[in-house]
Amino acid sequence: MTSFGYADTSRRQTVLVYAPVQPVEVACGISSAVRAVVGSSLRDHYDIDLISTFRAQSNRTLPGRIAFGLWLTVKTAVRMIHSDAVLADIHAVSDRSLLSHAAIMFGARLAGRPAILRIHGGDFDRVFEKASGLHRLLIRFILRSATRVVLLSDSWRARVKAIEPRAVLDVIPNGVDCSLFEPSAQRPPRQCKTILFLANFCERKGHFEALAAIARLARHYPQAVLRLGGEDRDPGTRKLLEQEAARLGISHAVQFLGIVSGDTKLQALRDADVLILPSHTENMPVSIIEGMAAALPVVATAVGAVPEMIKDGQTGFVVRPRDANALAERLEQLFREPELARSLGRNGQSHARATWDSGVIATRTLALYELLCDRRSPATV
Repeated sequence: MTSFGYADTSRRQTVLVYAPVQPVEVACGISSAVRAVVGSSLRDHYDIDLISTFRAQSNRTLPGRIAFGLWLTVKTAVRMIHSDAVLADIHAVSDRSLLSHAAIMFGARLAGRPAILRIHGGDFDRVFEKASGLHRLLIRFILRSATRVVLLSDSWRARVKAIEPRAVLDVIPNGVDCSLFEPSAQRPPRQCKTILFLANFCERKGHFEALAAIARLARHYPQAVLRLGGEDRDPGTRKLLEQEAARLGISHAVQFLGIVSGDTKLQALRDADVLILPSHTENMPVSIIEGMAAALPVVATAVGAVPEMIKDGQTGFVVRPRDANALAERLEQLFREPELARSLGRNGQSHARATWDSGVIATRTLALYELLCDRRSPATV
């Protein structure tokens, strides 16, 4: 595990933040959201030690995973005590890595510290439904063992509450530093034609539906361009996308940008006229927040927290998942009505600033930290 060293030199209370953050040059929604909050005004109140839990997929056997989990639990407990940390804030996804993050959580609890478990994955409920009986019992035990389980939206709180009613739940959404995206919002008036899609390549992100939508648009709007930012999450997906674009006769209208992050991402947002995310599953996509912060109209599918994020027809458009025709229809509408596109973008930007700016999220996180740190007696943690 890698520590990113956000801690200050002054003697203040320390919080250990564990998250699968990747290097800044790698595009990753969880990384962006976590970095935005730990780099915010939260550091005015606590020393934040950000520890990356990212690692390549493990091929350990079941006994090996159990041994690793026990080692990680003990290591975390020792680290909590040695650093005199008052709290562990653990960002987990919903696949197998949930178990390793749970080991970290149990380590914090072993050390007598409160532990926040945040669920980021968009398939948490499906993982639970497909799990064996023993695995389900383990997931439920993990949820009720955390001092707090933090979800990203009200809809996800309801889903997790249905899985484990005894879990103590809070909602704190993802956030970004909205000020970073304001220059991208200063784009000259022009006809809407550049469609940006920021997501690593895999079937569940809806890339193939995006290609089908562009093929339909090309009949009446030959100037339409789809720009794809990302890399293969599922090996070979880019090659399949290139083949599908060729089959549809739209290779000229599809651009592969590679990994998009930092200044490259800001420029891509500035050059775009609309952002899409036609995913099949999601939790709370950071790319939508970034697109709205950059005053782009957003068209996304009604999965995860998206219907809560986008007020259909006011701050963007929400369409059915796996429906390329519905996606194309909304894009055509934005092409025909550029003033509507600008209005959606402005409304979305205002909503993003008020709801998901890292300062707003830091305030909510600080309130939870202070609540838990004030309740560190053995009877309450």
